[in-house]
Amino acid sequence: MANRIVKITDLIQDDKNFNKGTDEGQRLMEQSLVRFGAGRSILIDKDNRIIAGNKTAKTFESLGHKKVRIIETTGDELIAVKRTDIGLDTSEGRELALADNATARANLEWDEELLSELKIESGIDIGDWNVDIQEPVISNSEDCSDNTSNDDYFEKESFAKSMMGDFLYDTDNDFDIPNLLIDQQPAHLELPITPWGANSRLKTGITTYHFYVDDYRFEALFKDPIKLILSGCKAIVEPNCSIHDQLPIPLGLQRIYRKRYLARYLQECGVKVWVDLNVAHKFKEYNKMGVPRGYNAFFTRGMSGWLDSLNDEFQTAQDISGLDKPNMVVYGGGKEIKEFCQQKGLLYYEDFINVRKENILAKS
Repeated sequence: MANRIVKITDLIQDDKNFNKGTDEGQRLMEQSLVRFGAGRSILIDKDNRIIAGNKTAKTFESLGHKKVRIIETTGDELIAVKRTDIGLDTSEGRELALADNATARANLEWDEELLSELKIESGIDIGDWNVDIQEPVISNSEDCSDNTSNDDYFEKESFAKSMMGDFLYDTDNDFDIPNLLIDQQPAHLELPITPWGANSRLKTGITTYHFYVDDYRFEALFKDPIKLILSGCKAIVEPNCSIHDQLPIPLGLQRIYRKRYLARYLQECGVKVWVDLNVAHKFKEYNKMGVPRGYNAFFTRGMSGWLDSLNDEFQTAQDISGLDKPNMVVYGGGKEIKEFCQQKGLLYYEDFINVRKENILAKS
């Protein structure tokens, strides 16, 4: 392992640093470096360009430090910086640990423009790293001289915010799970449809969003669903909160309540809703709560080898809608699931993202 010392001026700052930093974060960083010296290491690439620690290196240099010790590695071993002058269980050691965490937290502010460019240019899914960025003002007109599009946008935002609050919606059950609005259900699957988090939140033109993704990708929507409304989408599938057989019933009920409350709120704001049927059998009856008789817009996730579960969900859709052939979409699952949908008169929509991943893995 190579170990050498170079001048700090030999390091090259990242000209596309996704973190803009903050004034408070910069203050804390300077305070920490002055009081304790360097603690955490930074990361550079093979050409001495800084991958992580741009602001640390810049601040360290501004304080008059000139040297950097470089440890070369290919990532197959962890590099630990050992401070021989500090013990953890001293006031200095504990305060350094606090300073490290406080500075990292305070000094993060995403450069949303660069993140949007990253998605477009490289296809990297920033949602994989739980990064969420705001929607821009959406313009539907080439000529915005009269600010009509912007006015519509802000009017829509204002209305959506006015609909947020601690409301009790009408309910058909003892758990206060809200009823969905039967006049706010989609008659057809309108394209394009995409999983939430598959694109930058800056992307517009998505008609339908579904949430058959990891829960962390849509968790923020329960606190702030405004960006979903302002995206311009016309319909959504209810968030598919993980509800499995091992889940205690109270916790499962809470997740059903959350997704149905959000769905009702979105309906109040003009977004049409597909009912998510993809829950464990244990919660089948609970998942019907709040879905009025005659509702006829259902969605589920198809999975190879789980045909019995799909048939059970199909029967639930029949029961609620009162129809032999309910308006039901099955998302992915492969040949067996597709054939089932063809036999029952259901719409099968291929899970293109996972199919593409499987094809890439098969070729590798």
